[in-house]
Amino acid sequence: MFTTRERKSLNKNYFNYLWKGALEAIGAIKALNDKPVGKGRKWEECRNKMMHALRHLFASEAINEGVDVYTLADLLGHEDPAFTLRRYVHRVKGAVEKARKAIGQRYRLIA
Repeated sequence: MFTTRERKSLNKNYFNYLWKGALEAIGAIKALNDKPVGKGRKWEECRNKMMHALRHLFASEAINEGVDVYTLADLLGHEDPAFTLRRYVHRVKGAVEKARKAIGQRYRLIA
């Protein structure tokens, strides 16, 4: 998704360095020292705001919107959809109601 000018994958450490600077700029995290960015600047713990957290959010939202696990596994680059289920799929909001409506509509039990 994120590439260099040469269309190569962006190094995750470099991306995180840029991302933390952006998070600080918008006030989402604070710096722990006064060193300039790129010269040893340290930030507060922000694991839940890093790009990997957005991957989890994407996966959860995709499942909530009805994307099947095989498609999601492919999008996330997983060879085994079971891994995707174990890692990313949490209890889906309103899953029981969605299933009830889907089956009901199939058999015309629910309008």
